[in-house]
Amino acid sequence: MFKQLLKAVFIITIAAAVTMSASSETNLRDYKAISLVKGSFLKAVSLREISTSTAKVGDIEYFINPEDVYIGETNVIPKNSIYIGKVESVTEAVEGVNAAMKIKIIKLKTTKDVVYDMDAYVYWKGTTTIGGDLAQSEFYVKMPHYTTSMPKGVLQLVPTSIRYFGEPRAIKAGEEVTFIMNKNIPLYGN
Repeated sequence: MFKQLLKAVFIITIAAAVTMSASSETNLRDYKAISLVKGSFLKAVSLREISTSTAKVGDIEYFINPEDVYIGETNVIPKNSIYIGKVESVTEAVEGVNAAMKIKIIKLKTTKDVVYDMDAYVYWKGTTTIGGDLAQSEFYVKMPHYTTSMPKGVLQLVPTSIRYFGEPRAIKAGEEVTFIMNKNIPLYGN
């Protein structure tokens, strides 16, 4: 009798587990995960000045989201969410080349205190390195330039390879910046 009762309890327990599993699958069928895809651009505003002359590798920097970000009809990043970045590298200015730095965005904290891991870089003038461009030319030379409309030619000033010492580069406080996503980041509707 005890074995039959134990067998009946075991069968009821398995039936209940299968029923709960089936109902949880049914509830999740209409759920669609939302993610920021690799290569996406996001806008943000710097909360303070970040300069190559004062920044150090490992410094934490903060950016604010200026407006709601929607994917479809879902607000995935509410206005005033905070992006948290980390200075990844800093290069000093040298003769002919301006200073440079790289900032990686590592976290997103929404207005509802939900934190997501991020993987993005601050985008600056077509690259993920802020600065590192050529310094101004120090000297120019006069060179003749001949065209068919001016057979005698004209003198033009052409920059030489001699350049000034590089300058520090900075992102000003309140300046709008763009991030570029390095990989897909799963987000869920807020």
